Amino acid sequence: MRSRAVAVAAFVLVLVAFAVDAVTPQTLVVAIVLDVPIVLAALTQSRRLTYSLVVASLGADIAAAFINAAHDGYRWHAIGVGDRLLSMLSIVLVGYLSTEVQERAERVGRLAAQESRARREAALSAAADRVRASLSSELVMRAIVREAPQLFDAEAAFWYPSASDGEILTVRDGATDVEVVDERAPSEIVSLTHRVGDDRAVSVVRAVDPVGRFVLDRLAARSAIAIPIGDRGKAYGVLIVASGAESPDDTVVQTARSFASVAVNALDQARLFGELAERNGALSERQAVIRELVYALSHDLRTPLAALSTTLRQAADGAYGALPERYAGVLRDSLVSIDDLGRLADTLLLVARFESGDRSTERERLDLSAVAREIVSELGAMAGARGIVLTADAGTEAPVRGSRGDLKRAVANLTANALQHTPQGGTVQLRVAPARDAVSLTVTDDGYGIDARTRAALFQRFSSASRAGGGTGLGLYIVRRIAEENGGSVRYEPLEPRGSVFTLSLPKAGA
Repeated sequence: MRSRAVAVAAFVLVLVAFAVDAVTPQTLVVAIVLDVPIVLAALTQSRRLTYSLVVASLGADIAAAFINAAHDGYRWHAIGVGDRLLSMLSIVLVGYLSTEVQERAERVGRLAAQESRARREAALSAAADRVRASLSSELVMRAIVREAPQLFDAEAAFWYPSASDGEILTVRDGATDVEVVDERAPSEIVSLTHRVGDDRAVSVVRAVDPVGRFVLDRLAARSAIAIPIGDRGKAYGVLIVASGAESPDDTVVQTARSFASVAVNALDQARLFGELAERNGALSERQAVIRELVYALSHDLRTPLAALSTTLRQAADGAYGALPERYAGVLRDSLVSIDDLGRLADTLLLVARFESGDRSTERERLDLSAVAREIVSELGAMAGARGIVLTADAGTEAPVRGSRGDLKRAVANLTANALQHTPQGGTVQLRVAPARDAVSLTVTDDGYGIDARTRAALFQRFSSASRAGGGTGLGLYIVRRIAEENGGSVRYEPLEPRGSVFTLSLPKAGA
C-alpha cells in the first residue's frame, strides 16, 4: 500500500513538472525538477517503477521542449537546447544511480538476512546441544527454560507443565539458574496454555486478543511466544517466552518451531532412558539372582560330588569287598561321569565369579613356557588315545604375572579344544614366543577349523563353536576372561589349507 502511494505521488509530480515546464520560456528549463520523482521512486526499491518514471520524465522533457519551441514559432534557443540535453542526462544519471542504490540495498538486505539466519541457526544448534546434554527429564526441562531467553533475545521464559502437579519454572535473561514458582498459574495463562496445547502450534501472543492482552499484562511484556512442547504421543507442557520488543517476525516463529522439535526429542530421549534404566534395574536384579543361584548351586555341588567320587573309588578299589567285573565296569563309568560333573560345577562356579566380580587379584611371577610343557605332559595321554601328535615348542623362559591356576586352565582349555577338533593322525602344537613387552602362546592344529559364521561369537558365553563336539560352550569364554583379567587378549585365525591358530597374549613380567 505504501509503495502504491509513492508511485502515484511520483507520477503526479511528473505531470506537475511537465505542466509548469510547458508554460515557461525555452531558456527556463524546469525539467530538472523531474529528478525528484525518480529519487522518490527509489524509496519503494522497485526498479520497474524507476525505469517507468525515467521514461515518463524523458518523454515529459521532450514534449515540453517542443511546446516551448512552438510558442516561439519553432525557433530553438541554443541555451534552451543545451539545458534540455543536460536535464535529460540528469534524468538518466539519477535513474541509473537510483537502480544501483536499490540493487545494493537489496544485496545488503539479503546478506543481513542470511547473516541473521546463520546466527539463529548457530544459536539454535548450540542450545540444542545443551538441552540434549542431560538424560534426566527434570534437567532437560530446566535447560529448555534456561536457553529460551538467549535464543529469542527475550527477557524471560516460563514453563507451564501439562500435568496439574508439575512445577512451574521461570528464568530471567542473564540468570544462571531456573526458579521454581510456588504459586498457581493465573487463569489467563491457563487458558492460553490449554488453547496452545490443543492447537499444537506456536502462537504469537498479541495485545489485540483479549486473552493475549491479559497475558502480556501479567508477564509485564510487550510481546510473547507460546510454544507447545509435545507430540501426538505425549504433551509435556507449554513454554512462554516474554519480550519487551515488538511482535516477533516469521523468522522467530520458525526458530520457535525448530526449538520445540529439539525440546520434544530431548524429553523423549530422557523419558526413554528413564524407562530403560528401570527395566535394566529389574533385569540386573534378576541376573544377580541367577548368578547367585548358579554360584550357590555350583559351590554346593562340589562337596557331595567329591564325597560320592571318594566312596565310588574306594568301592572300585575293593574297600567294601570284591565286586563282580560287571559292577566294577559300572563304577568306572560312574566315576567318569562324576568327574565330568565336577568339572562342570567348577566351570559354572568360575563363570559366576567372573560375572559377579568375586575374583582374587593376587598375581605371581611364573614361566608360561613351563605351564605349556605341563599341559602337554598332562594331556599327552588324551592325545595319544586319539592318535594325535601333541608337541610343545617352549624351551625359552617366558615370564608373565598371573594366577598359576587360571593360566593353566586357559592353556588347557585351548589345548583340549584343539584336540577335540582335530581328527586322528593330526597334530597339535603349543609354541611360546617371548617378545620385548609381551609373551604369546599359540596353539596350532590341522583339524576341522571354525565355521566363518560362528567366529564373531567364538569367545562369548555358550558359543555354538565352543559347544561343537559336546562342550559346554564356556571354555573359550573362560580363556578370554582370564586373558583380560591379566591384561592380555586371545584371538583366533584360520590356518590354510585347514586348521586353526589360537593366540594367547600376555604382558611380559619385569625382572
